[in-house]
Amino acid sequence: MSQTFDEVYSLLIPFAGGKLIVPRITVAEVMGYTRPRPLRGAPQWLLGLINWQGQEIPLISFEGLCGRKIPERANRTRIAVMFAIGGQMEPPVFALMTQGYPYLVRVNAAVLSVDPENAYSEESPVLNRLRMANERPVIPDLEEIEAKLLEAMPHRRAAASS
Repeated sequence: MSQTFDEVYSLLIPFAGGKLIVPRITVAEVMGYTRPRPLRGAPQWLLGLINWQGQEIPLISFEGLCGRKIPERANRTRIAVMFAIGGQMEPPVFALMTQGYPYLVRVNAAVLSVDPENAYSEESPVLNRLRMANERPVIPDLEEIEAKLLEAMPHRRAAASS
């Protein structure tokens, strides 16, 4: 039996230059900023590793992934721990540096439309830009982010299931 949803609880996650919108279920936790342990030879957008629940997980900059300037840490900087939805990473989480507190919104078809103005390159991990009331958030491509992390950190690849 197929089930449809009229409304999705989502988080708007501030980053320099806008907001991301993701389903609430993709975020494991929002926590205060923790200085990452740098990784030698990592791309600039991979800020390093942080400790989360006894595991070291990668901390990334969405702005850096999009080829933009990586913002400095500020008083409102937070970290959103995201589930890696592609099932390729071990552990199946990564951390995303935010530029403010993510906040919960209820999203339905009445408040959403696709924004034809998408200022992101095809190489950016962005699926689309939306219009939502007075917001214009972008939908990140979480599978593409996971693929880029695996490229930068191949030892994080999950063991193939039999």
